[in-house]
Formats: sequence, C-alpha cells, structure tokens
Amino acid sequence: MMLVNADLHIHSRFSGGTSYRMNLKNLSEGAKLKGIQILATGDCLHPLWIEEIKDFSGNKREDGIFDINGVNFVLSAEVEDRNRVHHLILFPSLYSVHGFREEVSKHSKNIDRSGRPFLDMNGEEIASAAADVDALIGPAHAFTPWTAMYAYHDSLEECYGDMASSIRFLELGLSADSDYADRISELHRLTFLSNSD
Repeated sequence: MMLVNADLHIHSRFSGGTSYRMNLKNLSEGAKLKGIQILATGDCLHPLWIEEIKDFSGNKREDGIFDINGVNFVLSAEVEDRNRVHHLILFPSLYSVHGFREEVSKHSKNIDRSGRPFLDMNGEEIASAAADVDALIGPAHAFTPWTAMYAYHDSLEECYGDMASSIRFLELGLSADSDYADRISELHRLTFLSNSD
C-alpha cells in the first residue's frame, strides 16, 4: 500500500477568512515544507480561481491532477446546500468542473462571488449533479455542530436520499476521529478523511 500525505479540503483567497496570499505558487511552497504530496485546489467553482488554476494545469500528470513544484493538485470545491450542510467535491478534470458549474449555477446567487457557494439544492440533488460529471462527493466536516451533515440529518440516506450509495468518503472534521466515526454502522463502507479545513 502506498502512503501519501494529502490535504483534500482547503480554500483559496476567494473564500472568507483566508489570506490574500493563498495562490497556487504559495500553496505549493507551503505544502512542500509540510511534506504534503497531494493538495486540493479548493474553490474551483469560482471563476477567477479556475482561471488561475488553468494557467498551471498545463503541468498535468493525469487527467485532473497537475504538478506545481513537485506538489500534485487535485480539483476540489466545497458547497453549502439549502439545509446549511457543506459538501466536499473532488473533480476528475476541468471539463468536469465546468459541467458541474453549469448545472448548479442556476441554483446559486453567489457562485461568481464566493469560493464556497450556496446552492439552493439539497444533498441528493448536489450528489446527482456531481455523479453526472464523474466527481466524488462526501459530507464535509460531518460532525461539527454547524454546517455539517450530522448537525441537520440523522443519516447519510436522509441527507443524500437515493444518492447515498454513491457517497464514498466522509470528512471527519476537527470534532471527530476515526474511532468515533467507525461506531456508526452506516459509515463502515466509507473512507474517512482528515483535512486542514
């Protein structure tokens, strides 16, 4: 089994509460210092950030993964649904990002302004839109007392409806750990992620 250090949930300078210095060059330099080999772009639905990403995506290793100074970047975004639940989405390609953005933008008033857009959709609808473009989706920081799946829903199925079986991962967040989450039987089939967000 190959082990890698990855951080799959970060934000760019286009999300609130982040530094204006959050650009891809600085992110790659910081990741190298910390020994992170794979870093998510975060906020790839934001039009200015995706343009910056496109400038670097010519250093592609595989579809959707590109290299900056020896750090691999994967396309990612976090969205908030109509129930205040946050979802983490990992995209396989720029084409996939554009397809998802086109589908969900009609349900968002702030997708052009916010790195973490609000979508007037529920979890099932967002998961369906992600599946349509071959993106992976899972609940972000699932146990925090606000903006988390378990803050507003009692189960994956309640949050994602018929799309619950397509959920492959769950981000633990700062208020949970693997042992804690593994006590919930519906989560046994999922991969647990711990990220810096």
